[in-house]
Parts: sequence; structure tokens; C-alpha cells
Amino acid sequence: MGMPQLNTAAVPGADHEEALAEVRQLITDLRDAAQDGRDLARRYAEVLQKVVEEYCVEFENRAEAALARLEAVR
Repeated sequence: MGMPQLNTAAVPGADHEEALAEVRQLITDLRDAAQDGRDLARRYAEVLQKVVEEYCVEFENRAEAALARLEAVR
């Protein structure tokens, strides 16, 4: 799916150039915002992954310690 075509025939001379420049700037701004969003999502995913790993290690250690205490009671 390509970019929608703009009917610029109805926009005269300098207004036409100004409108094209504005559209180009909007496209640039949208691309930049999309990239910023992807970067932010990637950073949050990395943080979330680290937090989950820390909790998994913590709970695994606690579970192993509890299991060792149960086995020692036998």
C-alpha cells in the first residue's frame, strides 16, 4: 500500500510549494515520532525483561531454599 496521492492541481503557485513543504515536514515528523515510539518501546521491553529475570531468579532462590528446608525436616 503506497502513499495516498495529493491533488495539488487546485493549489496555485507559491501556495502549492508551501503545501508540499508542509506535507513533507509532516511526513518527516511522523517518521521521527514512529522511530521515537519504537525506541521507547524497545527500552521499556528491555527494562521489563530485566525485572522479570530478577523476579524469576529471586523466586527460584526462595523456592530452592524452601524445598531444602522441607527436605531437611524429613
